[in-house]
Amino acid sequence: MEILKSIFDLCLYPFKQILVSDSQIYWLYLLSSLLIALVIYLLRFISTKEQKSFLEYFFPKEIFLHKSAILDYQNYVPIMLMKSFILVPFTTILSATFIANMVSKSLTYLTGITTLFPINESLILYNVAFSIFVIIIVDFGYFYNHYLRHKIPLFWEFHKIHHTAEVLTPFTLFRHHPLDYVVQTMTVSICSGIGIGLWTYVFGSQNQALYINGIPVLLFAFYLTGNFRHSHIWLAFPYWISHIFISPAQHYIHHANESKYYDTNYGKIFAFWDWIFGTLYVPKQYEKLDLGLPSEEGKPFNSVLNFYWQPFKAVFHQQRNQ
Repeated sequence: MEILKSIFDLCLYPFKQILVSDSQIYWLYLLSSLLIALVIYLLRFISTKEQKSFLEYFFPKEIFLHKSAILDYQNYVPIMLMKSFILVPFTTILSATFIANMVSKSLTYLTGITTLFPINESLILYNVAFSIFVIIIVDFGYFYNHYLRHKIPLFWEFHKIHHTAEVLTPFTLFRHHPLDYVVQTMTVSICSGIGIGLWTYVFGSQNQALYINGIPVLLFAFYLTGNFRHSHIWLAFPYWISHIFISPAQHYIHHANESKYYDTNYGKIFAFWDWIFGTLYVPKQYEKLDLGLPSEEGKPFNSVLNFYWQPFKAVFHQQRNQ
């Protein structure tokens, strides 16, 4: 009975996302998106006398009923079930905590020193510093894995599915291949695990990240605007802030099918990784862009089944032609 209950809980995973605070489609983040969109609409109405109603502006039929968006809706339950049955157990085994423990214990074994500069009390400034350090390390993991999935041909075949979207909605976030999620999870776990392990070795295990509603503070702030990353609504930050934090508009540009945007804006939260590695692009004004893959490259991804099958076919043909 316990096994059946576990399987049933895993099957509910796609439907629980609106109630889970570390999900991008958690009800609070959807509500914040609605309120921010309302502010943008009102500002636009005042400055341009926008004739559309708010519902027409927020839910345009040409976006939400587009064939690309419909594929995203159809894909949601299958990909979330695969995440539930494959990725959730995988992350339990190869977790950042597991890797951090390995790193700190290995350093202790090699040096004979348990902690270099032990901090025995959980001070607020220490917790703030640790919270910032963790989110920076985790974000570097996301940046690095995103870069690799574009640059390594094998990884690109499985990440390509995400870039076949011709319009963006919050459900485009889930347009991924399961193996693409595995690569992402492995990279982020390894990067964050190494970082936390080093921190633990240097300062000790009195580590308490600052949380809001069960998730890190900075990640919570990111999620409040995160749904605009896959949205028709242009939300850009001031030019100088866009060198620190990636705006939704910058991620929108990352989905453009023009060649000058192909190698830009890999970051998730922070823009300075792209700035450091020379892949940052900051728009100075609204840019109307076509989305998706160039020419016929995205044509084979015309069904949910092909989302998962086409990357294997492409890899097989590449290997056979070598």
